[in-house]
Amino acid sequence: MSDAKHDGILKYEPSLVGNAAMGAIYAIEGLLFLYYIARHKNKWALCLPIGAFASAAGFFLRHMMDPDNFKLTLYIAQQALVVISPSAFLAFNYMLYGRFIIAIDPEFGVDKAHSRSEKSRYSFIPPRIVARTFVWSDAITFFIQMSAGGLQASGAKTNPSLADMGNKMFLVGVSAQGASYCLFTTLLTVAVRRLIKEKQRTGVAQQKHSWLGLDRNTAVIVGSFYVSSLFIIIRSIYRVVEFTQGYQGELISKEIYLFALDAVPLVLAIGVWAINWPTALLDRIAVQTRQETQAYIMEVGNSSRHHSNEREDRSRLV
Repeated sequence: MSDAKHDGILKYEPSLVGNAAMGAIYAIEGLLFLYYIARHKNKWALCLPIGAFASAAGFFLRHMMDPDNFKLTLYIAQQALVVISPSAFLAFNYMLYGRFIIAIDPEFGVDKAHSRSEKSRYSFIPPRIVARTFVWSDAITFFIQMSAGGLQASGAKTNPSLADMGNKMFLVGVSAQGASYCLFTTLLTVAVRRLIKEKQRTGVAQQKHSWLGLDRNTAVIVGSFYVSSLFIIIRSIYRVVEFTQGYQGELISKEIYLFALDAVPLVLAIGVWAINWPTALLDRIAVQTRQETQAYIMEVGNSSRHHSNEREDRSRLV
C-alpha cells in the first residue's frame, strides 16, 4: 500500500496483501454460511452469503485499480461491491428479527390467516412487515448509492462538480441507511426489554443459568444481534464521516481506514453469525418458550384452585 499522493478519485495504490486477505476472509465466511443454509434448509438467509461473496469480489478487484491509469468501469464495480453490497448483511438481521419474535412469543401466529398486520406484544411494528419495511428502505438507499457512485466516477477527472454531487448523494444514501438501522436497533431493544419484563413477571427470570432473566439460547442470540449491530453502526459512522469530509479528507486518502473502519467491522458483524448460527437457537427458544408458557398456565391454574378451596373451607366454618 503506497503512501504516495495522487490527484484523482483514488488517492493511493491499493494494497495487494490487504485486499486479498479481506477478500479471502469474506469468501470463507460466505462458504460457511452456505454450509449452514444447506444443512438447516434456510433459503431465506441466502442474502448473507451473497453479500459476503460480493464483498469478497470487491476486495479482490480493488488491488487491480491503478490511480495513475484510472478505469471507470473497474472503479464503479468495486465501489458497488465494497460499499453497497453490505446492505445484504442488514437485510439478514431484519429478516432474522421477525423469526426471533415468532420464537419468543407463543401467542404470535394464532391468527391462522397469517395477516401481515398481526401484532406481537414484544414488537411495536408488526413482525411480518419489519423485514419488508427495512429491506425496502435499504433498497432505496442502495439505488441512491449506485447513482452516486456513477456520478463520482464520471466526474473524477473532468468534472469536479459532478464528482462532488456524487459524493453528497453517497452521504445522503449512507446516512439514511445508518438512520434506518438505528431505528431497527431501537425496535430490537424494545423487544428485548419487554421480553425481560415478561420473564420477570412469570418467574422464569429467577431460574438458574439465566442472564438478565433470559435463558442461555435467547441470551446468545440477543447478544449476537447487538454485537452485529454495534459493528454495523461503527461502519455506518465511518462512511458518513468519510463522505462528509469529501475527496480531500483524511479518511478517503488512506486505505488503512477502509480496512480498520469498514472491512474489519463488517467481517465481525457477520462473523458472529458464523459462530452462532441463529436458526438452531431459534428452534430451541421456541420449544422452551412454549414449555415455560404451559408450565406458567398450569401453575396459575393450580394457584387459582388452591385459593378457591380455601374460600370454600372458610365458608363452611362460618
